Amino acid sequence: MKKLAVILMAVGLFGAMPVLAAEHEGMKMDTHDGARQCALEAESIQQKTKRIQSEIKKGSKKYSPEDLKKLELKLKEANDLLEQLNKN
Repeated sequence: MKKLAVILMAVGLFGAMPVLAAEHEGMKMDTHDGARQCALEAESIQQKTKRIQSEIKKGSKKYSPEDLKKLELKLKEANDLLEQLNKN
């Protein structure tokens, strides 16, 4: 009797899957895609930090002290964001 109940529940769940999938058609809920997107975002943040670091290396020849402070703040924010993404 228990086997029959389990089999009926399994068949019922498999039958309901297309209905549930249709309800969430536009939503991106797949964790694999989310991880991939996170990795792409982390890569772009790493590129951003490299670009900002190269701009900071140009120093006072190209930037005023205020601009250098702004760049250093942006670099710190990008590094903090990257660190948060790596924790999760």
